[in-house]
Amino acid sequence: MSAIAEPLSEEEGALKVFDVSLVPADPPAELLYQHKPDFLRSARELFRRGEVIFTLAERDIRAQYKQAVLGIAWALLTPLISLALLFILAKNVKGFSIGGNVPVILTMYVGLITFGLFGGAIGGGSNSLVANKALMAKSHFPRECFPLSQILGSAFTSLMATLPLAILFAINGFAPKLASFWAPLYVAIEIPFMIGLVLLVSAVIVQMRDLQQIIPIVMPLVMLITVLEPLNQEMHKHLVPNARFVLGHGWLRDVYCFVNPMAPIVDNVRSSVLLGFGPQWSTLMLALCGSLVYLVVGFVVFKRLEVNFADLT
Repeated sequence: MSAIAEPLSEEEGALKVFDVSLVPADPPAELLYQHKPDFLRSARELFRRGEVIFTLAERDIRAQYKQAVLGIAWALLTPLISLALLFILAKNVKGFSIGGNVPVILTMYVGLITFGLFGGAIGGGSNSLVANKALMAKSHFPRECFPLSQILGSAFTSLMATLPLAILFAINGFAPKLASFWAPLYVAIEIPFMIGLVLLVSAVIVQMRDLQQIIPIVMPLVMLITVLEPLNQEMHKHLVPNARFVLGHGWLRDVYCFVNPMAPIVDNVRSSVLLGFGPQWSTLMLALCGSLVYLVVGFVVFKRLEVNFADLT
């Protein structure tokens, strides 16, 4: 029997023998998720190591396009391909109208770019911990750096996608409205939502790998609902005169804006850039509240579960 011995005091004058087999291989189940980190200290440490996030983002961007034949051109082609598929869907599926005073191409593409920043962050960030398990085992910087670097990568892709937008404006003889300067405000509301959800999903996927298969199925559906379903009837009668306003008003719309902050964000970006409307504060405040809730919940869950990352990845 394997055993270890521990010397006793001089008065006892002997060795006390312990059975190694009695030492548990894992902590008790009731303690598995009882990790209680210092959240304020963790947040300060994350801000202090911000350069790591930029370094990881640069590494991933270079790796993504380095071996591709078309290289960085994929950052331009991907949103255009999505635009073509969305246009065909809206044109041929009953219930979606593509009429209006604003070219439908611009309406859809502005929505796709806005949602693409979020979609790209979730798509890349959800698997970031599992994909970087070797580096994570050797590094000592905050684990949040891995999923957060994917947000910067998605921001780069979205920035590149604005180049075709300028061309589409020129081709359609349509100029963005002066109210476009509100766009940074809408993106600022989107950022905490992205951070919170990326942290939440990436941490849970380490525990439940089935989500790796679910995310690619759910995200296109969320994109279709968010980009094609208008929220404000008064604004969107200029964009889609004959559209069905399922969430045009009432408590159902308010709940939807809170649960899916991307819907009012996409809505406000399009109405400002294409129609010249200012912020619709009622829906934006709901989106901001939802984003902050996602941020807090995502960060708390991530820090609670990170104690198990090394073993589970």
